[in-house]
Amino acid sequence: MGRYYISTGSITYAIKGRDTLRNKGFKVWIERNSKVLSSGGCGYNIVLDGDINSAERELKKAGVKILQINEG
Repeated sequence: MGRYYISTGSITYAIKGRDTLRNKGFKVWIERNSKVLSSGGCGYNIVLDGDINSAERELKKAGVKILQINEG
């Protein structure tokens, strides 16, 4: 388990993802991404300290669009 930066398609998805994961007991927060993705990301990441596989499953179940996941 490490720190992961989950890029979403919009600030709305970032907030929805943060709230979804917090409700499931994950330690997460939102940070501004200083390098906005060329793929059209919103410039915000969900930052996760924990199990990325479980978190990704929860985000997909909640309908959160994930653009990219980076380990940090």
